[in-house]
Amino acid sequence: MQLRNKQTGFAMIEVMVTVVIIAIAISGMGLLLLRAVQGTQDSAQLSQGMWIVQDYVGRIRANPEGARGSFYVMDSNDLDCDTPPTLLCADTHKQASGLGKTGSRSAAADCSVNPATNPMAIYDNWMTTCSLHSGISGLYDSPANFIASKRLVSECITTSSRVSTVTNLPDCVEYRITLSWKTKQRRESSESDERTYDNEYSAVVGLN
Repeated sequence: MQLRNKQTGFAMIEVMVTVVIIAIAISGMGLLLLRAVQGTQDSAQLSQGMWIVQDYVGRIRANPEGARGSFYVMDSNDLDCDTPPTLLCADTHKQASGLGKTGSRSAAADCSVNPATNPMAIYDNWMTTCSLHSGISGLYDSPANFIASKRLVSECITTSSRVSTVTNLPDCVEYRITLSWKTKQRRESSESDERTYDNEYSAVVGLN
């Protein structure tokens, strides 16, 4: 009588194939997770960029005299973020050195005293694009801190026939605000290159 031996268990080749398949699956899941995280960060930066522009639009509308005088025409690359404005138009408090110590609070300055320089517009431009000076903490930090390599440009695109009594220039009645920033795509592997993408969001605001 002839006996037949049945093969039981896995052969070495089957084990290796299984390991390879599992490794590929885990790698694919990691790649999908990385792209999901990148997409979430991109969406968060876009939302933040839209908020910055709309906040700046609100500041322009809240100061029509300064807006018509073209005080909101600016390029953030030309601003000195290391030196805060002479007049801070919002409440601030100076942080105290030492644990458990309280700082000193300063009330908002009167920024309507000099229409020739319009300190409110100067403060708005600086606050939107810069963080507060070292040693001074405001009610909130600049939202622009959350975006890398940002640039905010505000330009007057339409003027009226009326001449401003402050600047002797035609009144600006329409602005275009453009915020640009860069987004880095994380490397998917050690051999892949790190890519940088340019992003932009703009809005147009008209004055009555």
